[in-house]
Amino acid sequence: MHRCKPSAVAVCAGAPARYIAGVLDHQRAFLDSCRLDLGLSANTRAAYANDLGKIAGAFSALGLSLEDCGPDEVARLLAWLRDERRQSASTLVRLLVTLRMYTRFLVAEKILPRDRIQLAQMPALWNRLPEVLSVDEVSSLLRSAPDGPLRLRDTLALELLYACGGRASEVAGIGLGDVREGGRLVHLHGKGSKQRVVPLGSRARACLARYLADLRPLLDPQGRQERLLLSARGRPFSRLALWRMVHAAGVVAGLSKRVYPHLLRHSFATHLLEHGADMRAVQELLGHVNITTTQRYTHVAAERLVELHRKFHPRSR
Repeated sequence: MHRCKPSAVAVCAGAPARYIAGVLDHQRAFLDSCRLDLGLSANTRAAYANDLGKIAGAFSALGLSLEDCGPDEVARLLAWLRDERRQSASTLVRLLVTLRMYTRFLVAEKILPRDRIQLAQMPALWNRLPEVLSVDEVSSLLRSAPDGPLRLRDTLALELLYACGGRASEVAGIGLGDVREGGRLVHLHGKGSKQRVVPLGSRARACLARYLADLRPLLDPQGRQERLLLSARGRPFSRLALWRMVHAAGVVAGLSKRVYPHLLRHSFATHLLEHGADMRAVQELLGHVNITTTQRYTHVAAERLVELHRKFHPRSR
């Protein structure tokens, strides 16, 4: 059996309760620093906490100590997560970023004497292009909100996902005060407290007006809720509930692809570029800090044009 040295990450089986409490205290202090010093959102902090749990499991399984962990040990750690836990390359990159941030915090707080994690190289990433829906598939999806008393709300949620190109958390978090200029603009609250204003098209505006007039007053008769999208009990419509609804709409629409909220964000960006939108404008609408993140959608658009050429041009084969 591996003997685990004390580590600020790994919580080993059979470790003294006082030691385990100390490790958890360090992690809580790190997450508090993410909130107070870096202003990171609750979702980001929850992701870091989940990452630290995965990392702790790998440290424990391999009998590694964070204090003695350098590039070679990180390579073993990532290989174990890849082979034993089937983590993707993108997840491994995120886990290493979390570990680097955590180690820097521990050194700054003088809990660790040194930081050798920074010498570790990032895992190689393959350039995986995002999936998208065609314009016809999006139209079918937007008509396929599940039947029931909340169908108007669900249709609006679908319209907003595609009209704004917003993330699920951004659309679920829209407040009544975020709807501007009579529904022509909506204020989105993005990652890292970043904010942006995006326009709504005529169909999304019409659906919004119907929802505000006919359904939302029934969900919140006292007018106490600030959120735009509400559950049947008048509570904020959660990100998880939004994900489930979008998946259900994809089933109703009979789409062969796996349908999820971010698929509409990918489709939003790709369709804009296909129709001649400026790259910088799409970057602003998506809320990307780096334009290279937006540029991958040009590859998607190009691949779709090649596919259409092969399919329809008489001399393509």
